[in-house]
Amino acid sequence: MAGSGAIEVERTDITCESSFANTDVTPDPKNGVCCLCRNGKSQQKFAMACAIVLCMAITWVASAQLCRETFIPGQFLSPLLCLYFWSSWLIFFYPVYVGIELLVSKGDFPVGQTFRENLHIYGSYDFHVGRFVYKTITLCFLWGLTGYTYVRSLDPGFLETTDISALLTTNHTFVYMLSWIVLFEKFVPLRIFALILSISGVVLFAYADGFGSHSTWGVVLAICSSSTLAVFKVLYKKWIGRVSFGQISMFLSIMGLGNLLTLWPVIIILQYTELEYVKSSVPWDVLFGVAALMIVFQFLSNYTECLTNDLVTGLGMVVAIPMCGVSDYIWRSRTFNGMKFSGVVLSTLGLLLVLVPDSCIGEVCTSCMKHIHTKPNIPPPERRGRRARREIIRA
Repeated sequence: MAGSGAIEVERTDITCESSFANTDVTPDPKNGVCCLCRNGKSQQKFAMACAIVLCMAITWVASAQLCRETFIPGQFLSPLLCLYFWSSWLIFFYPVYVGIELLVSKGDFPVGQTFRENLHIYGSYDFHVGRFVYKTITLCFLWGLTGYTYVRSLDPGFLETTDISALLTTNHTFVYMLSWIVLFEKFVPLRIFALILSISGVVLFAYADGFGSHSTWGVVLAICSSSTLAVFKVLYKKWIGRVSFGQISMFLSIMGLGNLLTLWPVIIILQYTELEYVKSSVPWDVLFGVAALMIVFQFLSNYTECLTNDLVTGLGMVVAIPMCGVSDYIWRSRTFNGMKFSGVVLSTLGLLLVLVPDSCIGEVCTSCMKHIHTKPNIPPPERRGRRARREIIRA
């Protein structure tokens, strides 16, 4: 979840440049539209981006389907425990990163100095404990709320995984609106149209089975997860921005440690009040599978940000939606009515419009304006005098 959105607030100390965004999508000087560079290096990056998109889609669909298996009526109902289990594994990101650096450098790696540098994930200014704790607690809270509402919405009594995945794509349009308001990003009318499409898809999902039904609660939970994730991404862009691999690893480990230290009292309270319950053996095999898949998804959505751009990570969700539909139809024998199908289509179209790069929008608009204002070169009609007309009549 974290860092899966575009990271546009650059820092001047340690940065990871997005080579895919700078070389693959370029304007065609002949046609005036965006195209892919046709050299060998760009083709390799394009193939790598396609592989990342496919892997992200597969891990997302598989984790959602496995997480859905943890809802066992009368035996096991604890979405917060599921979130607590897999998010705790995020702690190992930074130790693994340090271990890899030590292996690559053959022991010549300044662990202490790098650790102090990576703690400056919120800026290159002097480290301030109060500011660090405040921002970390805020992001941990948003991370936990996003994960809990998402896992809770996967309850089989609410919605299918296809519907939930389509609803979660609305976070990209929410991120743009919040970035336009908070970060003063460039206003793009096309993305306002994308927001309208996304909201229309949400309304269709809510109205498909009637307001007040169980599916309505699934829509509410999914939209809460999407909106909370949007707030998380905007604060991430504002406070952190583009960082190094070490700082990404540090951030994920901090998120995992924060959830490990703060969520267990909430789990005890929910178990004591029987809002969540574990009345039989815990499905550890399913939980380990969910944890492994989510760790892979976090790795792809965060670490590949330095190699690709937000277009690739967004396309992963676009590919995941039809894959979720196929998996629901084959393994769960689920069918979709026309209204839900329309909601999926509208939400996907909204996501695709948001993912269109600004450079492509500018080039297309420029070429269209040139085509409209350019008049065809038609020679004026030849003017004939009176004598010429008389000769024609006599002939």
